[in-house]
Amino acid sequence: MPLLLTDGDLVVDGARHSVTRQGSPLALTGREFDLLQFLVAHPGTAFSRDDLLQQVWGWSIGDRSTVTVHVRRLREKVERDPTRPERLLTVWGVGYRWEASA
Repeated sequence: MPLLLTDGDLVVDGARHSVTRQGSPLALTGREFDLLQFLVAHPGTAFSRDDLLQQVWGWSIGDRSTVTVHVRRLREKVERDPTRPERLLTVWGVGYRWEASA
């Protein structure tokens, strides 16, 4: 995975394990960071909750609601309006997708 990912005003720095939005640092947990880094590295691809549990955290089994909670928390930090997400989208019946900025 690339060490530095940029999407519009969002910069994910894997080497520093940091994220900035509009130049301001975001306080993310380790799991939030891992999830965001993975999704930003794969824009436009829809992943199921099971896919994310496996590919992001290496869990072959686990509670899918864990992903839902982390997505909700990430939206609160990366979206202008978390109730109307433009970047971290729900793909109904599938899971989630990162929509790259235009």
